[in-house]
Amino acid sequence: MVCIGTILLAIVYTFLFTILLGSTIDLYSVKIIIGIIGWQLFARSITTSTRSISSSINLFQFARIPKTVFATSSVTDQLCSRIISLTCLIPFFFIYDLPISTSLILVPFWLFVICFTGWGIGLMLAPIACKVPDVINLVNFLVRAGFFLSPVMWTYDMFRRFGDGWHSVVAHMNPTVVPITEMRDAILGESSNIPNYGYMMCFSVAILGFLLGSIIFERKAHSAVVNV
Repeated sequence: MVCIGTILLAIVYTFLFTILLGSTIDLYSVKIIIGIIGWQLFARSITTSTRSISSSINLFQFARIPKTVFATSSVTDQLCSRIISLTCLIPFFFIYDLPISTSLILVPFWLFVICFTGWGIGLMLAPIACKVPDVINLVNFLVRAGFFLSPVMWTYDMFRRFGDGWHSVVAHMNPTVVPITEMRDAILGESSNIPNYGYMMCFSVAILGFLLGSIIFERKAHSAVVNV
């Protein structure tokens, strides 16, 4: 079902951009599918980990296991689902004669980076969402808005046409830009020449987000549940 949904979304977006808007980007449909897979993983990693306390509050109060397990299980499930959804790309390797190289092994790694980043952000928000349920609605809204700011319907090449500058630095703060672009490069055998600061910002957001999220979650999760 995940593969079918991803392909249907790709068909709609491809129709909009290639037929209605006249876009001539090579392998655009494949790039959209990769972007959707990466974005859905990021979005659902954030939302499921943000709801990890409020959705399991009864178990959370009595379980004698690390509390992060509740967020980890849901996020891990999302990661496995997205890795499986990559199989919907197999027909395109035959249709477009895409290269099969060792760079393909990097695709699961970048999916993990996306998942890891979303998980860390969700851990920071989970205790707040338990006390203020409207935070979950806010996260859902921001996730929908973030879809258009992430390289799902647009590509890194489109973005680089605007040149380098402060806007480029700000854009790379989006934690999905580098991973989704790298996934496309690995699958399609391309090179987007992402600047070094792009990688630094990507990994910094992922690592710092996880560290801060873990600290906040461990310190505030129990009190958030008790005070509900």
